[in-house]
Amino acid sequence: MAKLSKGGKSISPEQLFDQWKTLPNKFDVNVNNFEVRAAKAAQEVFQTSFELGRLYTAGSTRWKPRQDRRVHPVLKETGALQRSISWKKLSGNERGVKIFTDPTKFNTAKRHKGFCYAAIHNAPSGTYSYGNKGPSVQRQFIGHSDVLKRHLQNLSSVIFEGFPK
Repeated sequence: MAKLSKGGKSISPEQLFDQWKTLPNKFDVNVNNFEVRAAKAAQEVFQTSFELGRLYTAGSTRWKPRQDRRVHPVLKETGALQRSISWKKLSGNERGVKIFTDPTKFNTAKRHKGFCYAAIHNAPSGTYSYGNKGPSVQRQFIGHSDVLKRHLQNLSSVIFEGFPK
């Protein structure tokens, strides 16, 4: 019988097969774990944008200050927008997660009750508006982030946890 060498030890093809026969399920579990951890990392990074007052990525600039005389920090009057950043696993045959602002989180907001105003600030074009004030100021808090990219790179090892080396 042919023998394969592993780390100085010889193993038979049957032993090799035994090591790998449960791995498709293990791989599926690991991918699921990666997706959940990636989603939580994205949620945390994008919520941190509110603490920093800018999109949490290298080279971003602080959000433009408000034009009114309100005293609360920009986009932090009630915290509803920051808390609305959510994630969910895709369903059906699709793999992955979706990061989004959950409109149901605005149902108890003090101002703009039931109105998800996230697109107004997060739109890349900055052309959305509400009311009669004209275009709103873009204050992006979700988007491409070098910080998130590093988190995901560090998480990539999760996919092969428990596999033979």
